[in-house]
Amino acid sequence: MIKVTIHETNRGIESVCVTGHAGSNEKGKDLVCAGVSAITIGIANALANKKFLEEHGTIDIKEGFMQVRVTQSSHDIQLILETFVISLQTVEESYKQYIQILKTED
Repeated sequence: MIKVTIHETNRGIESVCVTGHAGSNEKGKDLVCAGVSAITIGIANALANKKFLEEHGTIDIKEGFMQVRVTQSSHDIQLILETFVISLQTVEESYKQYIQILKTED
């Protein structure tokens, strides 16, 4: 199962962590994993285009893992992260048995 943890404060989204594999099919044919991977890599590229790594935080990507941490937020960064969350929630709506999203707040 893919697990997504989103941490928010009054300043907005501070981190998003995506871990695991969906296991909806064999490796190479798992459309849930492929969809989530496409979303995460697309968001990482969007953040990189906004100079996120130089000015606003960190992105750590490994097989079966992605974590975005915000150190200095902006309107654009929050908009990209909100798009990330909504995209993942859309996958969760159709494939609840393969992806779980947990939100935490301070």
